[in-house]
Amino acid sequence: MLEVEELCGIVEVMAVASDDEITVVVQELAYMRNEDVPKPDDLQDLIKLALKSHWLETVPQTAVCNGPKGEIIYIAGPAAFGMVPAELCEIMDIIEFEGCRSIDWEIVASRITSNLSRQVKRLEIMVEDTADGTVKLDTAEAQYSELFNVYYDYDFWLPDGLPEIGAALEKVSSRLNAIKESE
Repeated sequence: MLEVEELCGIVEVMAVASDDEITVVVQELAYMRNEDVPKPDDLQDLIKLALKSHWLETVPQTAVCNGPKGEIIYIAGPAAFGMVPAELCEIMDIIEFEGCRSIDWEIVASRITSNLSRQVKRLEIMVEDTADGTVKLDTAEAQYSELFNVYYDYDFWLPDGLPEIGAALEKVSSRLNAIKESE
């Protein structure tokens, strides 16, 4: 059975991959290993797991140069620790894979910045609710910690980082410290 690390390794090698391409590669891999071909739902569950843990990221078609066409396009994410299946080189020959794919990182960064900005705004509201006593400090600190870890992964991963998000999270951290000191 295909592991999430192998899925990420496949996408890393391809640089950019569509749902259809992943399906074809996974089918070929199963044939070569004399395994059952994963059911579409099982493969989608594996992809969802990889997305949730930021091992894969979706990107809009407009961010892909010389890449596949499809509704959903994937790239290896900031938390990816891919493992390239040994059979992948042969599979790439079988499917006649053509490389030279690239990503417009500005489009990717813009999308991620927008998403993280919304999460920071929600966190800021939660912190103010903490100051008012309607949310426990532990809850707000846990949410901050989780968001900071995601930010850190993306900041390291994206070529230009995420300085605006970092500054906003510093303010949230200061506000949480002030609330903690006042208790």
